[in-house]
Amino acid sequence: MSQKPKKKKGLGVPLSEFKFDPSELDLKLTRSLITVIDGYRIYRCFDLSFIVKRQKKGELPRGFIKQYPTMRGILHKFAAVGPSVPGVEKTLKHRQIIAFAALALLTISAPLLVFGWIFRVDWIVAINIPLALIAVGSVFLSAITNAWYNRKVAWAIFEYTSNNSTLLAKEHEMLFDWVQSLIYHAARIMRMEDIKPDKKLTKFYNNDFKGVEIIQEPSGLRKHYTMKIITKHRKN
Repeated sequence: MSQKPKKKKGLGVPLSEFKFDPSELDLKLTRSLITVIDGYRIYRCFDLSFIVKRQKKGELPRGFIKQYPTMRGILHKFAAVGPSVPGVEKTLKHRQIIAFAALALLTISAPLLVFGWIFRVDWIVAINIPLALIAVGSVFLSAITNAWYNRKVAWAIFEYTSNNSTLLAKEHEMLFDWVQSLIYHAARIMRMEDIKPDKKLTKFYNNDFKGVEIIQEPSGLRKHYTMKIITKHRKN
């Protein structure tokens, strides 16, 4: 007689038995999960620590706590893709070096600037303008290079995944289904609580869902869609 494999503590529901049920989630967490999970579909991998923080505060329903380890395991598969893409690790190291250099410049120049201004140290006062330029420049350097390297990494991952369309194919379907379920759940909450959907616009990274209306499309520095969740009942 065959025996079912024992579940290891902390691993959640086995994937073969898993079915996502968002029915216990509040609207705030539902909308956050929509954005986060949809971001993972394009390998934009957000920090998931906000879920752990909510759990520590006792703000997560038991049903979701049971589901989350399985969901986290799937999301971690997407997070693991980026570092494996050729050139990404090297790019991230370059970004860290420049960020550290900018921070070091700011750490040295800013206190000196303040110290010289308060205590009127002659030699520091004499170089106030260069120090100020260094302080401001280091902030701009960090911001600009960080954005540039992030874009470079995003394009590398996009090209890699586009050339490997079968990568995590099953998991992609699962993430789509989770987000679609969350959309329907959010709409249900807003209907029940008489919340106007115009007041609860949500960020998306894909536009292939039902039950939403696009308000703003990605453009310039905005990389996401802004969408309104439609609260009218779905037609069969």
